[in-house]
Amino acid sequence: MTAIRNMSEFHKRFEAAEHKVIVLDFYATWCAPCKDIDKVVKALARQYVNKVDVIKINVDRFEDLVETYKVRSMPTFVFIKNNRKIGRVIGADEHKLKQTLSKVCK
Repeated sequence: MTAIRNMSEFHKRFEAAEHKVIVLDFYATWCAPCKDIDKVVKALARQYVNKVDVIKINVDRFEDLVETYKVRSMPTFVFIKNNRKIGRVIGADEHKLKQTLSKVCK
């Protein structure tokens, strides 16, 4: 789980994920709910290390990605597998995040 620094890194991480589920974690440094859920996201990234690749995206730095994935509130988690969106969780809902990850990683 790493915060991307540029679009090149985003594309490399995306391609390197191969058959894993990619979780795009849209956050902002000033977003309190984003900070609250961060520990849970890190724990889930460790738990699903062989099945998931979490890519953290700062909404203030990557407006193109925010627009592409239609992010309107934070945190927003977008789940992608084989270049297809397979799920989305909006808000710092720990239960829903765990439930969605469990479902998409089967």
